[in-house]
Amino acid sequence: MNLETQLAIEHSKENAICIANHIGQDTRLFDDLMQLFFYPEYRVSQRAAHAVSHCVDRHPALIKPYIGKMIENLQLNPEVAIRRNTVRLLQEQEIPEKYQGLLVEKCFEYLLSSSETIAVKAFSMTILHNVCKTYPELKSELKIVIEDAIQYGTPGIVNRGNKILAQLAK
Repeated sequence: MNLETQLAIEHSKENAICIANHIGQDTRLFDDLMQLFFYPEYRVSQRAAHAVSHCVDRHPALIKPYIGKMIENLQLNPEVAIRRNTVRLLQEQEIPEKYQGLLVEKCFEYLLSSSETIAVKAFSMTILHNVCKTYPELKSELKIVIEDAIQYGTPGIVNRGNKILAQLAK
């Protein structure tokens, strides 16, 4: 299967699953897909991001070699599909120490942004909560930002925010 050709067929869950089934646990094929994830053309990278999500949901270890590059890519302010899929995947991963600072800054930026999407904000809350387990001194700052976010937030933000606030209080 030529991944770029397959991605061009359509942007759908079925196509992303088809690609994920083809890749399985094959690290070489996953590397080919990740090259498309970082591809400069938005349509290609957006569709690749959807397939990457399905691959990593099935085989979480596949993403480990790309965590640093994904965090560095966030610094370039990619399109929303890439931001959303990146933070969704990173909320379930152990972040290497050398990238934690960059990711924490970016996640706080997303939470404080009035124009960021709900999903990116919610996934960012979870990443920050996970980082607080290693760096408890960030808890008070995260608590303030979440309290502000839920004051004017959507039901999704309020729900995720309240759950994380309850966990931070423990």
